[in-house]
Amino acid sequence: MERIYLILVFCSLFVVNVFGQDISGIVKDEKGKGVAAVSIKALPSGKTIGVTNGTGAFKVPLPAGATSLSFVHASYESTTMSMEKGKTYYTVSMMIKTTEIEMVTVGYVARKKESLTGSAVVINADDIKDAPAASFTDLLQGRVPGMNVQLNTGTPGVRGSMSIRGLNSATVNMSGQDAYLNATSPLFVIDGIPIDEGNNFEYGFQTQGPGVSPISMIPVEDLEDITVLKDAQATALYGSKGAYGVILVTTKRGKSRIPIVSYQSKYFVNTIPSLRTVIGGMNERRMRVNQILQNDTSINSALDLINSTPLLADSLNVYYNNSTNWQSFLYGMTMNTQQSLNISGGDQSFNYKIAPGYYKENGIVKNTGFTRYSMNTNMQYRPSNSFVMSGYMNTYMVRNSFGSGNAYQQKGVASSASTTSLLPPPSIYSGSYEALASTNVLNDNKTGYVNTQLQLEYEILKGLRATSNINYTYDNANQDKFTPELLNSGESMVYIYNSRRNALYNRNMLQYNTTFGGEKHNILTYFFNEVDMTGYRAEAMKLIGTGSDNIQTALSYNSRNTLGGVLNNLSDFKSASYAGNLTYQYDSKYIMELSYRLDGSSNRGSSGLWSQNPSVGLRWNANREKFMDRWDWMSTTNIRASWGRNIVPVGTIYDAYGRYTQDPTTYNGQPTVTINTELIPNTDLQPIVTTQLNLALELGFWNDRLLVTYENYYKQVDKDLVKIALPNYSGFNEKKVNEQSVVNIGHELSVYYRSNFNNPDWKATVYANGALNKDYMADLAGDMRQEIMQHSDPNLYYIHILKRLGRNALTNVLYDYRGVYKSDEEVPVNPATGLRYRLGGVFGDDAFFRAGDPIFTDLNGDYVLNAEDLVAAGNSQPRFTGGFGATIQYKNWSFQPNFVLTIKRDILNKAIADYFRSYYNPTGSGSLLPIDQYDYWTPTNTSATYPNPFDFRRSSLVDAYRYNSTLFQEDGSYLKFNSATLSYNFKREFIQSRLGITGLRLFLTGYNLYTFSRYSGPDPELVSALGYDTSDGYPRARSFTFGLDVQF
Repeated sequence: MERIYLILVFCSLFVVNVFGQDISGIVKDEKGKGVAAVSIKALPSGKTIGVTNGTGAFKVPLPAGATSLSFVHASYESTTMSMEKGKTYYTVSMMIKTTEIEMVTVGYVARKKESLTGSAVVINADDIKDAPAASFTDLLQGRVPGMNVQLNTGTPGVRGSMSIRGLNSATVNMSGQDAYLNATSPLFVIDGIPIDEGNNFEYGFQTQGPGVSPISMIPVEDLEDITVLKDAQATALYGSKGAYGVILVTTKRGKSRIPIVSYQSKYFVNTIPSLRTVIGGMNERRMRVNQILQNDTSINSALDLINSTPLLADSLNVYYNNSTNWQSFLYGMTMNTQQSLNISGGDQSFNYKIAPGYYKENGIVKNTGFTRYSMNTNMQYRPSNSFVMSGYMNTYMVRNSFGSGNAYQQKGVASSASTTSLLPPPSIYSGSYEALASTNVLNDNKTGYVNTQLQLEYEILKGLRATSNINYTYDNANQDKFTPELLNSGESMVYIYNSRRNALYNRNMLQYNTTFGGEKHNILTYFFNEVDMTGYRAEAMKLIGTGSDNIQTALSYNSRNTLGGVLNNLSDFKSASYAGNLTYQYDSKYIMELSYRLDGSSNRGSSGLWSQNPSVGLRWNANREKFMDRWDWMSTTNIRASWGRNIVPVGTIYDAYGRYTQDPTTYNGQPTVTINTELIPNTDLQPIVTTQLNLALELGFWNDRLLVTYENYYKQVDKDLVKIALPNYSGFNEKKVNEQSVVNIGHELSVYYRSNFNNPDWKATVYANGALNKDYMADLAGDMRQEIMQHSDPNLYYIHILKRLGRNALTNVLYDYRGVYKSDEEVPVNPATGLRYRLGGVFGDDAFFRAGDPIFTDLNGDYVLNAEDLVAAGNSQPRFTGGFGATIQYKNWSFQPNFVLTIKRDILNKAIADYFRSYYNPTGSGSLLPIDQYDYWTPTNTSATYPNPFDFRRSSLVDAYRYNSTLFQEDGSYLKFNSATLSYNFKREFIQSRLGITGLRLFLTGYNLYTFSRYSGPDPELVSALGYDTSDGYPRARSFTFGLDVQF
């Protein structure tokens, strides 16, 4: 026994001699997050002794004689930590090598960023994850130069509009203040699979259903990174639908041998933004009475009008003594939550992830909200370097409600909020049906979404790999809307909607990569084909009269007014594509890239079935040249140039071949089928073509601590689809043709700086970016030089839109406001007739302008104000967009502010016009809004900025505060303090010893904090894509979030 004891003692001494002691600790990045898969080497021997786990923690034996440890990771700067006697726990910080991920996936192939010839920007999801948002696209605002994300609605779950590099379409739908542009969102590719968002999700009022985008179903906390591809070379291989840019989204995967359980919890409060001030109760009544007495044609007429208006004169009437705050009835602060769990693990040979999530946001407009349930799973099996199998299954279920409105507009709420305070609160007796409808209409929308994917990859020979992807997506949307009989003329109404969309996608790729000539020459080439089959079908049913409000299903006694059936947007879309790429590198300095793609789709005409999309890119990494060695402070210098063409399929098979329907008339007593004469078939229908030329310069200084990127682009969008009217003898009303072109010329600049403080407790990174874009109209249908988009009723006062070759694509057409007539003598007189300047189409004394009326430019000099005097003025598209922010760290504390800006955009401020127009009818049911802060004309203030608002007898004739006037065209420039996050990361050893967890982070986030702007309306961002502030949208809430991240 003693011999055994001596042997054990001897062995232990030997082990102590070889491995002196165990060293443990954690490796963190600049943001305090643990870095996984860091290789640890003992120095000076250089022997690898361990690797960090998924949380960045490590525990390694220290060999005898080791004086320091080296920490190495492909994406971080290597660092060395000296050993201190008696110290066994170390915290190691590693600096990221560059601002962006080294490997970027472009054209479905992962490549080094330094080999790309196209424009790609990578965003780490950790930079945006703390702000509450149903759609991650809202959090990209101000992060990417040239990508304009406009949050023009606050509806929960509905994302804002977005465009890359200017205006992609000048096609305007509808008219007036409700006009909107064709949806031109970029293509989203989620984990290698293109997702068809569909135009209906961009504008919620276009669709009869829930209007929830598939992109809004992806939880922000499940994202790994986001890559934005902007130029034609980067997007060319995505072919169909990639002409407007491509956004690649990569979700998280398991990457730790030890299973990791992460939990994130957020609780956020949505507060009401500043609502407009109203005049209430007695003050409103006095203002109405005084306006009538001082501005009516006579005192007798004024008294008759007052006495015949109960809410002004009858003190015994229920309408008399009220001061109702309608806005408080319709808006309210809400409490909301987001919960997510991530269970992941595995290594390179096998990894997995299971991520359930829950998101609930109640809208600040009552009876609206958004709830999402998600379950995202993936796995990867790699038994050898030759074979890889990956699988994904993501399921989502969303419930949302719009009340009496839709995804974009809340006209009923806006109208109710503008009700006079003299009316009693909403009830069945007050007649305030719109207010009751906004809170009592039952609106239940449900959307189910399933996305499955399987990818197989096999290396046939060294450098030759084959990959096959197959994806199936199913989307089911339902809407149940019930309007009580009180709110629908005594008969209840049921509206039921159901749609189904299914898509099958397959891609097969062959890739070859080889290096030769002493590692000087490298060739990467790959070829693939894609097949996409998408089907869509929707039904709707509308029933009037269910017998009782308690019957809210498909049972009606009024069958003659019941409507229902399959909607006319039935779709069966198919496309096929073939593409190839060849990239040649010499010594990683000179790079040439060639791409070519053929696209064919079922919704184009028979005259041209295929589109050819070539692209070419060049890159020179000048920092690798020997002559650059003398400038060691310049770490990166490269120049890129690219040219390419891409397409977007537009229209439907009905546009190409016509729509045949059952005719209500008969022939010989038999039903007949005829072609719909609204639209003539066009077999020459082609996709939209985008051509881009891009030049870029990238500079890095002092080991890339300062990075500057400048890009200049020319983008032309040809063959935009427009409707043209046909002569009546053709037998058809309209035809869709590819005859419109828009050109965008722009400059983009991004700057990134990483600090190098002497005090290691302090760290900071700063970023800023901006884009200047100018658009021009290059071609119009029918070889026209200009076109004015106008309402079918020319008497309606709304904003006309001018398209003219050589100037900005969408120009407002307005009456040119120049001031106010101080007196009757200032009104010009026609020397030929002796008559004063007057309104066109109106006769009588009230038709002539007088003191207090607006001065509008008489463009044609005929002394009559009419449509001939409209002038081209303003541009609804922003000239400059950008953003800036920072990450500032002190020990375990972190602060991240983010700002967004837009400069030089013209907005038509209908909101302020309505302030003055509320005085058009002093006996009406609309609210009166205070205008004392404005300089308006009165008999004692003749040198005023605004016309006389009180002349109610002539208001409908003169329309001094008409919407289509330059008086209300304002500069919509703004700087928005978008978000700020303050967080604290607890030390691992502290929480592990006390709580038994490996990570804990607490954070506070403010979102949509404050907007600096000279714009006098409610919000310069809450306007349509055409720059109309209609004041009937959904206001954006200001949010405050408390959250925690826990890792087990």
